[in-house]
Amino acid sequence: MRLVDAFQSSTSVVAVMRASDGVFLGVNPAFERSTGYRRDQVTGRLPVEIGLWPDPAFRSQIWSLLRGDHRAVALPMHLRHADGRILPGHLNVEFATDADGETVVFCLLHLATEPAAPGETAPSAPPGFYRALYLAASEGIYRSLPGGGFLDVNPAMARILGYDSPAQLLQEVAREASSLYVDPESATHFHTRLQAGERLERVRARVRRRDGGIIWVSENARGIFDEQGKVLFYEGSLVDITAQVEAEEALRQSRTLYQVLVENSRDGVFLIQRGKVAFANQALASILGYEVPELTGMDYMSLVDPADLEAQMARRAAREAGSPAPQVYEVRLRRRDGRVILCEVRADAVQYEGDIASTGTLRDVTEERARQRAIEDAERRYRTLVEHSQVGVFIMDGDRYTYANTAFTQMLGLGEGELVGRGYREIMAPEAVPASEQRDRDRAAGRPVPSDFETCLLHRDGQRVFVRVSIGPVELDGVEHLTGTVLDVTRQREAESRLRFHATHDPLTGLPNRMLFNQKLAGAMLAAGRAGGQPYAVLFLDLDGFKWVNDSLGHGAGDGLLVQIARRLEDSLLQDVLIARYGGDEFTLLPEGPCDEARATAIARQVIALFEQPFDAGGQQVFSSASVGIVLGRPDYESPEQVLRDADTAMYRAKSAGKSGFVVFDEGMHQQALSRLQLETDLRLAFERAEFRVHYQPIIELASGRLVGAEALVRWLHPRRGLLAPAEFLPLAEESGLITQLDAWVLGEACAQLGRWRRLAPGLSMNVNVDERQMVAPGLVDEVLALLHRHQLPADSLRLEVTETAFRSGRGEAERHLLSLKAIGVGLVVDDFGTGYSSLESFASSPFDALKMDQVFIRDIETNPRHRAIVRTINGFAGELGLALTAEGIETEGQREMLRAIGCQFGQGFLFSRALPPEQFEQMLSAGAGIVG
Repeated sequence: MRLVDAFQSSTSVVAVMRASDGVFLGVNPAFERSTGYRRDQVTGRLPVEIGLWPDPAFRSQIWSLLRGDHRAVALPMHLRHADGRILPGHLNVEFATDADGETVVFCLLHLATEPAAPGETAPSAPPGFYRALYLAASEGIYRSLPGGGFLDVNPAMARILGYDSPAQLLQEVAREASSLYVDPESATHFHTRLQAGERLERVRARVRRRDGGIIWVSENARGIFDEQGKVLFYEGSLVDITAQVEAEEALRQSRTLYQVLVENSRDGVFLIQRGKVAFANQALASILGYEVPELTGMDYMSLVDPADLEAQMARRAAREAGSPAPQVYEVRLRRRDGRVILCEVRADAVQYEGDIASTGTLRDVTEERARQRAIEDAERRYRTLVEHSQVGVFIMDGDRYTYANTAFTQMLGLGEGELVGRGYREIMAPEAVPASEQRDRDRAAGRPVPSDFETCLLHRDGQRVFVRVSIGPVELDGVEHLTGTVLDVTRQREAESRLRFHATHDPLTGLPNRMLFNQKLAGAMLAAGRAGGQPYAVLFLDLDGFKWVNDSLGHGAGDGLLVQIARRLEDSLLQDVLIARYGGDEFTLLPEGPCDEARATAIARQVIALFEQPFDAGGQQVFSSASVGIVLGRPDYESPEQVLRDADTAMYRAKSAGKSGFVVFDEGMHQQALSRLQLETDLRLAFERAEFRVHYQPIIELASGRLVGAEALVRWLHPRRGLLAPAEFLPLAEESGLITQLDAWVLGEACAQLGRWRRLAPGLSMNVNVDERQMVAPGLVDEVLALLHRHQLPADSLRLEVTETAFRSGRGEAERHLLSLKAIGVGLVVDDFGTGYSSLESFASSPFDALKMDQVFIRDIETNPRHRAIVRTINGFAGELGLALTAEGIETEGQREMLRAIGCQFGQGFLFSRALPPEQFEQMLSAGAGIVG
């Protein structure tokens, strides 16, 4: 009888190989069921030929053990199933002798999944060589009666249970084998399942050894039935898995520990795989403004700011290509609220669910980097004052540390593990101990305890280490612990005095900055509010024409001018006035002591007089002036921002009155400011409430009177004030930064309307105004292409009108966009031509198709020979450059005839039609006739 035949009905996974060459001689049915390989697929072949072991080195490991020890017990292994799955398990192998005397390798496999084989019968009595294997097996094997003790056990069974021999085990447990189970309910449950014909496969149970010790075992068992279905006996095997269970428990505790550290870390922790966020802790979600469930599964690249997208895609590509290298970098991410933050990322490669992934930490360093830049600017070439160290992490039970990471121990000059078991008093500076003990008493009494505080620790060499500690309670295994982080701030302490100065003063002029001025103003307001408080006033000064200095002489000259103005102000006023550079070309003054209107206006006149003498700007003498707004303190002011808001309003009133003067804020200005604020609020809400409308003014061919196009003009249907013209809200839209969003909406609406109207008039074109900021926006060209495609418009049917100011605000970027738009065929029109300041060379080198004359030249063309000459010049200029010319603001037949005689091609104005709602313009379009014959 061959060795493998003895295991035909066994549930054990058995294979027999020839010792001389490792070829399979046979496998039992359990092998076929568990691995998916048929007997004829493996017999006569090597394991390596069928790819049984995923690890090529595993075969060598087996034979090395056989050569040295002649056996291998519970050898961890992975086996490739016939369907490609990788099954973990353990392998027992040893040499044996087959029935014909040949030396073979007997293999017993324990796989993670071994499907049961229905209909198996009890094995026949083993022959002699099978008995030898039974006795020498490393796993415990037994047979027992349903209502009594063991029938038979092998030596391994006796050893596992702490008996000297099988005979001793059979004698002492002769009556009730189930008494070995620590939990009687487990034994009863197992017997019930066996009597029902079920198999026990790798069930876990605790059993009691002879010496009283308790171990964990993994048990396989089945019932052997007679022909009437009555249980004859049980047979089974068990393996001591105590070490495995203890390791699993240790792993669980370790996972709990690290989970606590991750969830309490102030840094964001993540796991990203194939561009998706697989895990994020609460800190990461808070940094990015999301909830954890929202962040999980999100496309990570959607969080990256477009400016850093290319670099981040390169990092992702390297990681997904298999690079194990750590990645440490800074990247700009976009929060849920749209704010862009700078983050420091440290990421390592890990294998997660069979694929490579990146895991690491993320920290918002936006403010930190801003502080660093401020220090670098202030001290020029000095090295960075604040150096970052790794964050220390700890867990405490009572007043003793049960865990401390490497960063914490290195912070104190200690070796790994030296901090565990020590009390905090042993590492704390003596002067810091009382405060820490008070926190302990407060915590024990249930009183509030700050979660963030600073303290002082002692380095191994005796030096003091100042740290910022964040600490909080956490429950581990049912016991409350304290866990937190430690950040070394020693160097920050040293830099605080210098940093405090730089944080409150302007680096260019050395004057107090906005923050310090607001603090001083808040103090003056508080003093004024007390009984018998003294009056105060604020002067807000803005330079007139400072932008011209920057644009014409350069920013260096502008900075020099600001420094000279600061010195003049100090020389004249510093003794009794706080002078601050509030920002840009704005200065603020806070007179010390009581200040009524008379004193405030006297100071304003003194300030204005300081500008009567010229300044040296870049080696050139320049004259400058200032407009001053004055606010006198009132009881209803609640914050410095309110005072400065009204001072700013008064300053702008002075500027509009002719500059180089001053205005005292009054209640009328306050009401105007409130009205403007309300209008700005309504303007922002108008997008949500869909209150904007687009009207269309016809563009006429002057020679024929034929309608050839339309200009899209926005209107605002205000809920209380009715339909507002552009002049009533566009300046506010420009100031508030909403103009780009508004222009983009108008462009989309106009293109959609043009797509519908071209079915009625295929040759119709549409003119749309583009603000200078929209012209230099990075997505303009792509947006235009998308609209043309979406509405099936030929490119030349869309004409974008650009004012000359676009060239002054960023000619390089604007010209690149103009060239791109020209390349796709979009028409380009210079709006309000003749009223701007761009050089004629701008038009010679830019790809425009048409010009629009401003209506200022058309209004009196019949009576003003100068304007008539300018119109002729512009017409000739356009003709020489091959540009179409449109006249705006045509209101009389005489104006039309004169323009037609001069040669102007197109016109628009009230003579032909006002700007019309879409439905009225469509009626005009449907009529199909010329407007003026």
